Amino acid sequence: MVEKVFNPDEMELKSVKPEWSEEELLSREGIFFLKDVAAKLQIHPQEFKKHAKELEAKGKNPWTSMGIRKTWTHWQVRMLVFGPYFKAWHLPRINKVQEEWDGNTLLSQKGQFYLSDVCEKIPFSTHQIRHQIRKSEDPAKDYGVWKDPAYKGYLVQMETFSKWIKRIWTTGDFHAS
Repeated sequence: MVEKVFNPDEMELKSVKPEWSEEELLSREGIFFLKDVAAKLQIHPQEFKKHAKELEAKGKNPWTSMGIRKTWTHWQVRMLVFGPYFKAWHLPRINKVQEEWDGNTLLSQKGQFYLSDVCEKIPFSTHQIRHQIRKSEDPAKDYGVWKDPAYKGYLVQMETFSKWIKRIWTTGDFHAS
């Protein structure tokens, strides 16, 4: 009798193909590296790592509940489980800042991004931005930036943030609220 270690969909480590759509990727079977899946879905892998660690802390198995785990030094995705999990995901997606974007392209995007990634493309540091938003009672509404405990970091809502950055850069009034 052969001991069953792997499920049938866990038998092969696969590569994400550039021509696949999001839906095609999520409907595949097999094991993929999280970094490749996250890049294709244009999301931050940190979001899933964080949730996996939270599940583990609660005594749950992230491999069976969300299809993700760390094996040695690599995070892996079991797409048969991850696909449905991702489609039903309740946290807002944090978009990934694309390498080829410059600051102008970034400011024209929509959605949420990590402040640290945004500041790599604009002439302001995370420290400068955090210092400015501390003056507001509602920085998310006023500036599109806030510290989010669920993500343990600062997030940017680009639609609001880009209006603020454009205004202060074009007027030269860096203290304007």
